[in-house]
Amino acid sequence: MHWTLSRLVLSTALVSKPRVGAFRVVPLPFLQEQCSSCHASRRELTTVSALRGGADANPSSLPQTAIPASFTKERQDDVNTAVLAVLASCRVTRRLQPNTGSSIATIAKQDASPVTIGDFASQATALKIIHSQFPSDMFIAEEGSDVLRSDDQLLTKVWDAVKLASSDIESICSWSDKEEVLRCIDYGQGIDPSADDPIKSKRIWVLDPIDGTKGFLRGRLEGGQYCIALALLEDGEPVVSVLGCPNLPGFLDPANRNVAFGTWPKEEIDESETRKGLFSSKRGCLFVAVRGCGCYELSIHDLEKALLGSNGRNDIAMCWKRLHVTSKLNSTKTPSQATFCLGVERGFSDPNGTVLKVAELLHGEDALITQDGISDIKNSFRMDGQGKYGVLARGEAEYFLRLPKAGYVDWVWDVAAGYLCLTEAGGKMTDVNGNRIDFSGIGAERKAKLPDGVQGLLGSCGGHFHDALVDAYKSIESL
Repeated sequence: MHWTLSRLVLSTALVSKPRVGAFRVVPLPFLQEQCSSCHASRRELTTVSALRGGADANPSSLPQTAIPASFTKERQDDVNTAVLAVLASCRVTRRLQPNTGSSIATIAKQDASPVTIGDFASQATALKIIHSQFPSDMFIAEEGSDVLRSDDQLLTKVWDAVKLASSDIESICSWSDKEEVLRCIDYGQGIDPSADDPIKSKRIWVLDPIDGTKGFLRGRLEGGQYCIALALLEDGEPVVSVLGCPNLPGFLDPANRNVAFGTWPKEEIDESETRKGLFSSKRGCLFVAVRGCGCYELSIHDLEKALLGSNGRNDIAMCWKRLHVTSKLNSTKTPSQATFCLGVERGFSDPNGTVLKVAELLHGEDALITQDGISDIKNSFRMDGQGKYGVLARGEAEYFLRLPKAGYVDWVWDVAAGYLCLTEAGGKMTDVNGNRIDFSGIGAERKAKLPDGVQGLLGSCGGHFHDALVDAYKSIESL
């Protein structure tokens, strides 16, 4: 695992009174420090100042986070904005996720999927921040404001959520009134009275404000997983993505590979009772990828601590861990030993039980285990949301399959961010026939679904692992 260390320096004169531009980054050499068991090489980080983004970008209006030197200069403002937008949404959802079970108000969409206060508040927060920097870009997001406009009680709950979460990060996000919340949500539906013609933009931000809403509702201490999934597409290709996973544990202890994935141990619950800040140092991360520049992981705890200047410190090192999938060439693993990372909701992601049959072909006759009358893959674990792609990017699993019912085509916000994180870590994602995912039609007349021919997704660490996965799937389908 490669770690990149960068030092974020905050202006102490401004921390006590947050405002636009309150934080600054100065160029410092990378520290020759040990982080866990790895050493980072000494390199120079370019300061983020007035950097390229959308046509009307205003980079000086946000705090500037130090980012890996491997990210090209032309993408630094895009990355900075995306990271801060997802961080702010993580703060919203972290405050709202119930500890156990569901104690948060929900509504049901036509497809029976649940929508929570967190979905609306997260979308409003992220799109407000991105739109403030790139008002001429196009935005495609999952939720619209219609139900809130007809339910003032629900709108008030969303308003209270965004206000509370932004109370100590006003340099990133501050609110004026409820109408602003509604307007920001609707940016994702292409409704923006101030825009010239965003539908002509070649830059398209796609957002799932809570990917894995059912995991969100399972409860934080029960290991309920979800993520904020954000991607920027240019000319039909994902070029920047951030997956915000507030409840994802750090590198896996085998004891955490249970269902629901990542259930909190007692000692972590006890530690959380005395901890300052929203996020634990043991869980919660961002996966950040730039096309051609790699995929990295960043602790949400470290990032928030740096921006808030916790404990009076004004000089905080942030560790960016460069991620790599399981090696295809030098790994001691073979496809027959590969770990599956799968969705919890089998009725959606595998209604026909195809995944279990694929595992039997790859792992052999002892591939499955039965508990409480339910069969599952012995070498697997399950979790909700696109955080699964981050787990593959870490090298902690090798296979992922998403095989919804016949005729279902995925929305772009369910795929784009995870796709870039996985592929930039060296992995591969295709349709079930092994064809690359085509994003070129996204945005045309506000098209938000993948091509009709994409009937399911296969993800892996690539190479002969992926070839074996595609072959196994085709063999099952040919029976």
